[in-house]
Amino acid sequence: MDGEIITSLDNPMIKEARSLNEKKFRRFHGKFLVDGEKLVHEVVCGALEIDKIFVDASKLSHFGYILEKFDGKLVPVTTKVISSISENNTPQGIIAEVYMKPTVEFDWGDEDPILILDRIQDPGNLGTIIRTASATGFYNVVLIDTVDPYSPKVVRSSSGGIFYTDIYRMNESEIIDFCNKKGIQMYVADMDGENVFKTEMPTKKFALVIGNEGQGASDALKANAKLLSLPMKSQIESLNAGVSASVLMYTLVGKNIK
Repeated sequence: MDGEIITSLDNPMIKEARSLNEKKFRRFHGKFLVDGEKLVHEVVCGALEIDKIFVDASKLSHFGYILEKFDGKLVPVTTKVISSISENNTPQGIIAEVYMKPTVEFDWGDEDPILILDRIQDPGNLGTIIRTASATGFYNVVLIDTVDPYSPKVVRSSSGGIFYTDIYRMNESEIIDFCNKKGIQMYVADMDGENVFKTEMPTKKFALVIGNEGQGASDALKANAKLLSLPMKSQIESLNAGVSASVLMYTLVGKNIK
């Protein structure tokens, strides 16, 4: 154990950890929270750099297999304290403070597909999309005015996918110019597009655009892209953005996943 058990909700470390549930403080500190046994174990095994781990002191032995791999700062706390940090209704008793990846200029490899998310606002949708992006090899994820990818709900919904994708924030004109200069074909998910199951599949240099849940992708993005749609029975108007993105990603690259 690295120190005495923290019992006070007003302890400076605890107050800082709680603040990471808010976007402005995540950006200020350059850290976010990873909450729960499975995700903390994954990040301890090398996914990202950890600052400290808060553990319910009554569960130290249970989490021993995780903590034995961690050589950073272990902070034992009471159940009440860890519950004050966690946004989960039933906290599992272990939370890591993790450093965000450094912000860098968009760096694209010629063989990697790009995922562009235009104004996605639901954290659950974003987490689901990032999870599938990681599973299908869309490791470059560009966000245009999209919900914070490091919010607790997004991290949880991504099931670790956020650890393995590179996130870039760009505006609409920047990503359009980038794709045009690099000769990258953009595909936009749109109800008026060509049936994705009948279109010729891309071989390289392409980006998939998923638009806002209610409004879809912007007119500017659609004007610079080929439109793709998912066929549906007449009684269904549209699919959830996370579901649509997942189906399209697998359709576009599924045969090449090894």
